[in-house]
Amino acid sequence: MKNKINLILILTLLLAFPFFAQEDQHSTEIESSVPELFEFHEVIYPIWHTAYPEKNYGMLKEMVTDVNSGAEKIYSAELPGILRDKKEEWDKGVAKFRASVEEYNKAMQGTDEPEMLSAAEVLHSDYEMLVRIIRPVTKEVDEFHKVLYMIYHHYWPNRNKEELSKAIDDLDMRAGELANCVLPKWASDKAEPFAEQSQKLYESTKNLKTLKDSDADDAQIEKAIEDVHDNYVALEGLFG
Repeated sequence: MKNKINLILILTLLLAFPFFAQEDQHSTEIESSVPELFEFHEVIYPIWHTAYPEKNYGMLKEMVTDVNSGAEKIYSAELPGILRDKKEEWDKGVAKFRASVEEYNKAMQGTDEPEMLSAAEVLHSDYEMLVRIIRPVTKEVDEFHKVLYMIYHHYWPNRNKEELSKAIDDLDMRAGELANCVLPKWASDKAEPFAEQSQKLYESTKNLKTLKDSDADDAQIEKAIEDVHDNYVALEGLFG
């Protein structure tokens, strides 16, 4: 009897393996993260928080190798699927960051101290802008986007009705959380348009769930998904 139970468990795990592999793939795909960018934080932190305020020009010069090594990784980094709509903005940001790295190199070859400090400041600023491009404005926006991404790029195109149904229920809950979230201080000037657009997103998500629960036809579901997607893009566009 024990051997039979063990055999059943083994077969269950083997059958489930493709499912887990697919989930792992998707979990990477929906993470709003670029590891190479965050690794560079280990380089920019001592520049900005130690060398720059202390006017330690020797240290600024010593960081050139690390700056170049970390920057090269950022230049070749690939955005995950969930950030595909950020690619144009990302590419522009990387080009600007590359220019600031070149200016940092140039400044550190000389002895002009104000120029060295200025180059460090610009490098830090352009790095922070890259971080802001891929960083979700709030956790609630990110969580909503993760679910919508799976609906829009996987469950609906593949007509995976079971996963689609569960995801729409989840999206409905996320829409409520998003509509009640508080923007960070840096985005507070967008509070009013954000509130208006998040309400539109909430309403379109509610409509999608209602249609799903009433067994609406595919054409209605597809239009409702597009409406949710359009409203989400408009919300993201507030911070572009």
